[in-house]
Amino acid sequence: MKKVIKGFTLVEMVVVIAIIGILAGILAPSLTGYVQRARVAVAIADAQTIKTSVEASLTSRFAINQNGSETAGAFNKILYLDQSKNRADRETEIVGAFTNKSWYNYKKKINGGGASQVVDTVIAKGLDETFSEKWTTGTGANPLGYSRESKNCVDYLKDQKTNFGLIVVYNRDFSVRMLQLYRKGILVTYINDEYIANTNKNAHFVGTNTWSTIYTDAGNQSNEELYKISLSDRQVGSDGREGGWY
Repeated sequence: MKKVIKGFTLVEMVVVIAIIGILAGILAPSLTGYVQRARVAVAIADAQTIKTSVEASLTSRFAINQNGSETAGAFNKILYLDQSKNRADRETEIVGAFTNKSWYNYKKKINGGGASQVVDTVIAKGLDETFSEKWTTGTGANPLGYSRESKNCVDYLKDQKTNFGLIVVYNRDFSVRMLQLYRKGILVTYINDEYIANTNKNAHFVGTNTWSTIYTDAGNQSNEELYKISLSDRQVGSDGREGGWY
């Protein structure tokens, strides 16, 4: 006698498909959220690694070895500490900065011979030794110019043929003051001792905007003090005069 193998009836198949659909509807949002949180965690970890690398490289080369004369010209970027209407009356602080352009110059062996590039070389070499994967510095344009929704981080990667955007502002004690890293659709900013992730498709670099926008663009509340702070689009030359830098 032949053994009869029973299959699913049409009704049973419809019920199974319906159950699978319900489960997918329940699980999909949580899985999507998990994947997004994981991507953000990786992006923040990259930013943390860059911060550590920059600080370690600068401290090892200059603070420990006491080669302060080499860094004198590197601290030439103007940081506004208030937003007075008359720019000449604003309280300022002089800081250093490193961007894609700095890394590009290092990789292309473009050396202007200035003290600023001595420091850029130390940072770039440290980053190259830290990351084994390929970071394409693109055409060497400065990402600070991509500082609005209509000219944003996505545009920067596309226009400059690169896979990341990086801005690092550091203090005279070689600690990182502010850092922005855009990579794989996430803009991570280190500021005020915390990391802020912005996944908005129109996320943009801070540029000359006040640093409060880093928070507000990500939908967060900014520290009141950060409404006063911004980078200038100018730097101080060796002759004491101000000139453009991005």
